[in-house]
Amino acid sequence: MEGRILKKYLNLLYCITFSLILLLSAAGMGASSAHAFFENQARYAFEHRWLPMLSDESPEKRFQAMRAFLVYPQWGLPVLRNSIMNSETENVSWQIVMLIGMLGDPTDVPPLLKLWRELEDHKRSVVWLGAMQRLYWKNRIADGASPELTSLTLNFLEKISTVETEEKTATLQFRIDNPAQSPRFIRVSAHFWKTRIQENLPSKYYWLPAGGKIESNLQTPFLAVEHTDDVRLDFRVWEVGSADELLHKTVNIPLHKEPPTGN
Repeated sequence: MEGRILKKYLNLLYCITFSLILLLSAAGMGASSAHAFFENQARYAFEHRWLPMLSDESPEKRFQAMRAFLVYPQWGLPVLRNSIMNSETENVSWQIVMLIGMLGDPTDVPPLLKLWRELEDHKRSVVWLGAMQRLYWKNRIADGASPELTSLTLNFLEKISTVETEEKTATLQFRIDNPAQSPRFIRVSAHFWKTRIQENLPSKYYWLPAGGKIESNLQTPFLAVEHTDDVRLDFRVWEVGSADELLHKTVNIPLHKEPPTGN
């Protein structure tokens, strides 16, 4: 008799336990579906409401939009990244760049740098450069290996003649290798001595991949001073955000002039 009662209670306990499992599973599926629905609605709001509001004429609306991205970066950051990858360069607002600089990581530097180079008018350049610098230093890995200058040549598009007042176009071609196991965000500059125009070439910025290299050039008008057979070139590389030089190369470049032709 007692065995039958015990068996009855065990069956009842089994039924209750099984029912609870089904109930909790259904509740879990409902919560998951509700979360997915909310997430889809949030992403839609970021893409179609908050993103356009970043460039609104109203400061209040711009503030509201920026606050939304800062509070929910897990939904807002993918929208920001997608907007710079799938839009024309001139349509990328500085607010988008600033937010990516605050919420992103170093992998965002190369696409931002590419867009920055394509800008015809570098409005808000300080914002662009500041955002990239912040992203770089946020997770920068200290590494003792410095970049190496493996090639540096100066070529002229026109032949150097005996006419010293002729202006030429010079192209400074270079290659920089990165032996470090971490990327480097660098600024390259060059300075000519014993020339009469544009001695300081504008700086250019590069993303140097870990263990990788860059090959690029700087182009400038070139006019040597009178009665000289060579010019001096100072080639410098800095890590963006640091005043210490990573690399400084000084070379003397001979100017081979063609002898005058006689009859």
